[in-house]
Amino acid sequence: MDALSSLVALLKPQAVAATIVRGAGRWGVRYAEFGHPGYALVLQGTCWLAADGFPATTLEPGDFVLFPATPAFTLACDAAAEPKPIPPVPSGNQLDEIFHGDPAQEPQATLLGGYFTFDPVNAPLLLNLLPGMLHVRASDPGIGGVAPVVELIKREVLEKRAGQSLVLSRLVEILLVEALRSAPAERTTTGLLAGLRDPRLAAALRAIHTQMDEPWTLVSLARVSGMSRSAFADRFARVIGATPLSYLLQWRLASAKSLLATQQVSVAEAALAVGYESASGFSTAFSRETGQSPKEFIRKHGNAT
Repeated sequence: MDALSSLVALLKPQAVAATIVRGAGRWGVRYAEFGHPGYALVLQGTCWLAADGFPATTLEPGDFVLFPATPAFTLACDAAAEPKPIPPVPSGNQLDEIFHGDPAQEPQATLLGGYFTFDPVNAPLLLNLLPGMLHVRASDPGIGGVAPVVELIKREVLEKRAGQSLVLSRLVEILLVEALRSAPAERTTTGLLAGLRDPRLAAALRAIHTQMDEPWTLVSLARVSGMSRSAFADRFARVIGATPLSYLLQWRLASAKSLLATQQVSVAEAALAVGYESASGFSTAFSRETGQSPKEFIRKHGNAT
């Protein structure tokens, strides 16, 4: 796997709900912080989005927005509309379609909105590698890969055919990858996506993710990138937001957690798979970084799906 594929594989996205949202006349709604990953695609018309912690923006037809952890936000016909609070809808009770504003008028905006879940074992760590809000505009290069996937999700939601849960889960995984690799460079200047666009850093990231069991050092990773040790260390930390060896450690532990939680491997087998020569060295690093030993982790999360 490449770095992006392995990230999504560890996140294990699972589709939960998708809803058609329509607005007409003067309308505005305010949603509380939700925490789960959420997305929206504007199918028709325009609307105004203001999410806590991010600049407000107007969404145009074909625009796609992804929140890895959805904050409180306002969605409205424009910035002057007074939003109405919308209570959270419990999982499993989502509506297929919801209408805001004046139902006697033709909708001025139609969106497909939905949310999914990430594997709780690694979600907090891995979400730090993603932008808090990803807005891919219809005019941006790369949106063509996102829109067809969302259209397939829309069809699955509306038609309710057999196997819907499985199909939606796979489509959401594809949607996440498409959205992340479509992210405009000027809006993701730091983090994993920025690193993947840098050819030299991408070479080191690919080595870490595809050859995790190798005894990587700062020198050997710098050699893979074709840079001096000091230049590589500085560039990696500045762009990714972590030192190379810290990133390597966190990725090894994230992969080990997934192995221990889902594949019923021993501590020694997990240690070897992620690049540790001894189970004791792995256990020490695991306990120091997570606050619990590998065996304690297995007792709590073993056989997770």
